Amino acid sequence: MNKQVFIILSIVTLFFSSCDVSEDIPLLNELTVTNRMANGTWKITKLVHENTTKTTDYNGVSFEFDAISVMVNNTGTLPVAGGWGVTDEGFEGAPELVFTMALTSVEPRFITISEDWDIIESTATRLKLKDENLDTNTTDYLTFEKN
Repeated sequence: MNKQVFIILSIVTLFFSSCDVSEDIPLLNELTVTNRMANGTWKITKLVHENTTKTTDYNGVSFEFDAISVMVNNTGTLPVAGGWGVTDEGFEGAPELVFTMALTSVEPRFITISEDWDIIESTATRLKLKDENLDTNTTDYLTFEKN
């Protein structure tokens, strides 16, 4: 009896260990996010900062990303520029993508989004980000959507 149980368990173990999850679900990576963001113009459709919704501060503002820089237009003042990038701070098989943006403006609304953000969703038309602030014990959320 023990021999039969051992054989069955061995077959089941072999079957499940041969399955490769990465073949079924493609992992999001830095290049994918960069290519998506560098395609078209984007707007902020959600910003929650320290439990306060600040989305309207960005009405009409558009963002144009290329491989390493970002241009912000329709700011009501001078255009704003800066740098951005995506890095993987996770480990093999479990990426933890971080979106970093550093804008040159001294306006508080642009300083607020010049952060390191954790990517929680990336599609061809939407990028959802979050930033956990340990000082204020709050989580900020930022969403870009393609125009």
